[in-house]
Amino acid sequence: MDFLYKHVIKKLGGLNNKNYLLNYYGTHCVLRVPESSSNLSFKNEHIILNLLKKTSLCPEVIYHNSLSGILLTKYLSFSNLSFETFKSNSFLSSLTYSLNNLHSLSFEEVEVFNPFNQIRFNINYLKDISFEFHHNIDLYITHLDALEQKYIDKQNLALCHNDLNTSNILFKNNTVYFIDFEFSGVCDIFFDLATLSWFLDEHERTFLLKSYFKTDKDLSFKKAKLNDYLFVVKLWNASWSFKKSLTATSDYDYKMGGNLILDSLFSQLET
Repeated sequence: MDFLYKHVIKKLGGLNNKNYLLNYYGTHCVLRVPESSSNLSFKNEHIILNLLKKTSLCPEVIYHNSLSGILLTKYLSFSNLSFETFKSNSFLSSLTYSLNNLHSLSFEEVEVFNPFNQIRFNINYLKDISFEFHHNIDLYITHLDALEQKYIDKQNLALCHNDLNTSNILFKNNTVYFIDFEFSGVCDIFFDLATLSWFLDEHERTFLLKSYFKTDKDLSFKKAKLNDYLFVVKLWNASWSFKKSLTATSDYDYKMGGNLILDSLFSQLET
């Protein structure tokens, strides 16, 4: 793939990957190169990208390597999403339309993404290496376990993205596209919805739910589940940040970021 670097216009942002904007023989493309320290398997992502070829839910895939995770896609110009746009009703309507289409795809061959197990795995790994937590992490895990049991018989499973932060969402011509499917897999749809709701206020979260489900039925239950899954989403991000702090080379303080998330969750802990 070294020859592609000859076409680089500029380096783009990214937490898990190195991303480059290319002019590849007159076509603008994005090259994603995972960090060498990444332990992710890209076989599942390869299956999902093949499913997405039949849709317009992501930029056109030119090349993907299921072993290395190297990905080349067409570039959508002027499609970056601003925070102000993200909170608008017009965008949320387009977002829920695309998200419904993603969640409706067949997932028979797709691996399961269990955020509860992922969090416990991350925390146990950190404990094994004597990571210095600034909180009583066992209290958070106890609450996590209770939420898992609460919804174990009330799951809404589908093919989910599982990392829907604003940098993984593109918006152009009133159409929403998704990128970076490394963490995607079969999961409860409320994990995606909760991730999207992180920076929305109560009114915007209600609009998100109504727009996604197209009904007010069981709205109180959905609001409660969304709030509970937001705890799961935030704890997953905190555990990921703590692990990332062990290998990160950027100036961002991932450990501090994880601690700020745990601070924000403390009031939700069962006592």
